[in-house]
Order: sequence, then C-alpha cells, then structure tokens
Amino acid sequence: MAARALWTHRWPRTLVTATLLTLVASGVCGCEWIADPQDFTREEVVVFKAKTVEDPGDPGATPALRVMAWNVKYGAARLPFWFDCWGDKVQMTRAEVDANMARIYAHINEVDPDILMVEEIEVNSKRSAYFDMVQGILDHTKLNFGAYIETWDSRWVAADGLGRMNLGNAIFSRYPISKAERIRQVDRTDQDPLTSAFYIKRAIGRAEIELRSLTATGGKKVLALVVHTEAYDNDGTKQKQITQIHELVTGETLPFVLGGDFNELPPTATRKIGFPDERETAVCSADFAQPPYTPEVMQPFYDDLVPWVSLADYGTTEAAQSRYFTHTVLGPDETNEHGEPGDWNRTLDYLFVDANSVWRAGTGDVLQRSGQEILDRAGATKKLVENPMELSDHAPVFGVWEVK
Repeated sequence: MAARALWTHRWPRTLVTATLLTLVASGVCGCEWIADPQDFTREEVVVFKAKTVEDPGDPGATPALRVMAWNVKYGAARLPFWFDCWGDKVQMTRAEVDANMARIYAHINEVDPDILMVEEIEVNSKRSAYFDMVQGILDHTKLNFGAYIETWDSRWVAADGLGRMNLGNAIFSRYPISKAERIRQVDRTDQDPLTSAFYIKRAIGRAEIELRSLTATGGKKVLALVVHTEAYDNDGTKQKQITQIHELVTGETLPFVLGGDFNELPPTATRKIGFPDERETAVCSADFAQPPYTPEVMQPFYDDLVPWVSLADYGTTEAAQSRYFTHTVLGPDETNEHGEPGDWNRTLDYLFVDANSVWRAGTGDVLQRSGQEILDRAGATKKLVENPMELSDHAPVFGVWEVK
C-alpha cells in the first residue's frame, strides 16, 4: 500500500503547518531541500554492488530467470505501526530492524531469485533506524547488483516525530546492471501545496541487465521494471499512473519483466469492497481513506503482456482467487473489530513479461505461507521455511521467466 497521512489525528494541522513553514523558510537559505521536490522527468540512478560478488555463470542461449517482486513494508514486518491504522508505533529500534531484515534475507535466499524487485525499501529513514536496506540485501543474498529508485526524501516529516524519510523501490540482479533509471510518474492534484511538497513522489524504476558471466562481456540484454502506484488519491492519479506504466512498457523493444505493487485489483476480482482488514471505526485521516478500486484499468496488461498468473488460473470465485491474494494489513496474530484473524484478502501485486516471452509452466505463484512448495534451480520441489505472512503486509510474487 502507499504511505499513510503525513499528519495524523494527534497533530493539529495548524501547528504542523506553522512548524513546516518555519522549516521550509530555513531550508530556502540552506544547501539541502527540506523535502526533495524530485524535479525530474527521467534520470539515471546509481548502481550499487555487493561487497562480495558470486558469479552467476553463463545463463545460456535461452535464459530461464527466477523472478520475485515483493513489497517489504520498510522492514517493519508485523510491528503495529500507526500507518496501518491498527497500531501506534512510529519508530523501530535497530534491534527490531536487524531481526526483521534477517528474516527477509533468509526468505529471499530460499526463493533464490535472479532478479528481485522490491517496493517500500528504505536507506536513511528515522523510522527504520537509518538502516541501509539496499546494501543489506546485497550483502546478505546472492544478488550482486542493485539500483535504488528513490521516491520519498524529506529531512523532516510532521507525523508523531517520524522525522527523516528516505524511501523508494529497488531492482536487484545476480547479473550486471549496465544502466538504471527512474521515470517520474504523475503526481496527485488533490492535496494542498504543503502536503504535496512533503508527500511521496511515485517513479518507475527501470534497469538494463546483461545476462552473462561476470568474467564475460556483452551478453543478452533484458529489462526489469519496478512500480508502486498511489493508493489514497481521489483524483484518478493511480489510474493515470497505471496507464503510464502500460504505455511505457508496451513501447519497450527489449525483453522485459514488470513487477510491483499496483495497489489495484485484477480485472476479474470478485470482492471489490468490504475487506476484513479495513477499520470500521476511523482512526486515520479521512484524506487517506482507500478510494474505490477500479480493476478494469488492469485489463490492458492481461491483454498485451503475459501475466505470471493468468485470469483463467486466478479463477472466478473468492475461494479460488484467495490462493493468489497478496495483501493484508492485519497479520496472523492480529484480529479485526469482529475478532477475525488477519489473512491475505486481496491481490495488489503482479508480475508481467513482454508478449514474446513466457512463464515456465507451473511456476507462477504467490508465496503466502511457510510449508508452501516451490521449485529450486534443479527443478526439485522444496518447502518454504520462512512465513511470508509474518514478514510484511504483502506476499512475494514469483515465477520463472523464459526469455525469448
């Protein structure tokens, strides 16, 4: 999901506004933005490298790549943050972040992706103890290269002492990333100027990956694109962002994989309202209530690209579709206002490849629980040890991409 309100019910808006105006005024005279306006259309970003790299070897003439996309919820796992509207936690201790990230590393390693796309990852945020999650993943998995697509950089955010914020998305690869970019998405128009200045700025991450041994040169080039669209707008911004993503990827000429949190339901989703993890008693700002879903906006992706789970496999009943649900605000040890335990209840996360590529039969999946079976690199079945339900409010999506 998207970031919640920058102002909570506990902060009088007039006090926040006065404080921010003072900070903005002081920032004008300084050398660093109080809130980075991210005034770009399309620009290259830095590619990071693991401290110790492991050569993935030659992928062969017809590469089969293990692909995973995952919203990791800024390493908070199931800690009860106020962002979720069910808790009141604002900051994590370093020990909490270390423990949560260790389990995230472990889950990534047991899935063993060649390409990993991550949403809601942080590198210098107060709420995550200023932990560099990008370098953390590089140094604790088999992924050698990573590109960080910053979407929210504010020196100070006025919400219960939230403070410094540096959040974004990332693309990781075992193979060399030769070029990485961020492409600005359209901003919301339904916010006042002050809120907008300190709000997240959505961007598409794009990385060109060379499928080769680290000792070779050249190699087949493919693209990985990561996205995370708006969730709480009331002006159609999310739909515009999703349309922009579709227009961008259908104009690409290289083989590509697109993954991330679209904050939108599949076009045939049976349940569109009344999800069991939504609060009936409001505690978050009404400005950030979930607007109605518009699942029809996802249909062009199914028409023009190849989904990791087809609509036929997705099914036509809620019971069938639940096998591919990817999101729940409430964790397995939490209950809603009716005493019902948290469980996956809707699909918001996706993987698509270009129309000329395919997913290896039977590999497209949502990793929902420990004990779930997944194929290893040798094609043998193994069971997941880590429980994705305990690691984030989103489940990872996974498939083996056969590049054409």
